[in-house]
Amino acid sequence: MPFLKGHSLASQLKMIISVELVGIDGVSQRFEISKVDRSLDGARLNDFGLSLEEAKEIQRRLQQELTQFQTDQAAQRDRKCQDCNRRRSVHDSRYRTIHSLFGSCHVRVPRWCSCACGSTARLGTGSVETLLNGRATPELERIQTELGSRLSFREAARVLDVFVPATRPHNHRTVSNRLGEVADQIEKWDVAGPYRISRAGKSPVSVFIDGAYIRAVPGYQSRHFEIAMGRVVPQGRAPRQFAGAPNIATGKHDIVRAAMRAQGWLPGRDVTVFSDGEVGLYR
Repeated sequence: MPFLKGHSLASQLKMIISVELVGIDGVSQRFEISKVDRSLDGARLNDFGLSLEEAKEIQRRLQQELTQFQTDQAAQRDRKCQDCNRRRSVHDSRYRTIHSLFGSCHVRVPRWCSCACGSTARLGTGSVETLLNGRATPELERIQTELGSRLSFREAARVLDVFVPATRPHNHRTVSNRLGEVADQIEKWDVAGPYRISRAGKSPVSVFIDGAYIRAVPGYQSRHFEIAMGRVVPQGRAPRQFAGAPNIATGKHDIVRAAMRAQGWLPGRDVTVFSDGEVGLYR
């Protein structure tokens, strides 16, 4: 299209990002998420496309709007009494915080008054309780565990801070705790798995076990703690090393027994133990 002489084009570009949410009742709602401004005057390659910070902000806003919308829709189902199917009145609201890969989501959850029919809500049956069952999403836990198993905990937290949005920096302690929780779950499933019996054999098993203390730095209010370590050597199979710190839920004997069962040992079978007096196998 030809332009008149002396006519100049606007040098500012603007992109408005909005989202339309449609509920279970078919009613749609539109929200503005973000605005991206660009100038053509003196534009460089750094201005091309979205920047990392802009993308993180868009992801965070999208996640916040979606999670609040999901919570509101689930609450509408919970509002009906399970016995008489009448709508209950709203008593007040409270906020729940769920940590996700795209930021911490603070969602408003309504609290209902008792129904006029006199029935009480059944715990664990509401849509909101099922939806918000936990403090962190499984996807965030998987990513933290994956990075924590490949990198140092501080480096894993730094990588998360660089690439994913968060209202506060990721913490190396959180990455460590997530990895420990997932490892405990895998260990429980592994110990209870029936495949261990198929690996059991009648060959002798030797266990080399020792213990050590990790002492706290003087002046810090931390306690010393003990670790159990060793090696399980079955005949005709590669040896397996193990190490663990006993705690309230997991004793020293549990750590050793899990390592032995992983090598095909079954309770009641003889074991040759090489130790300097370690009491980890007494139970």
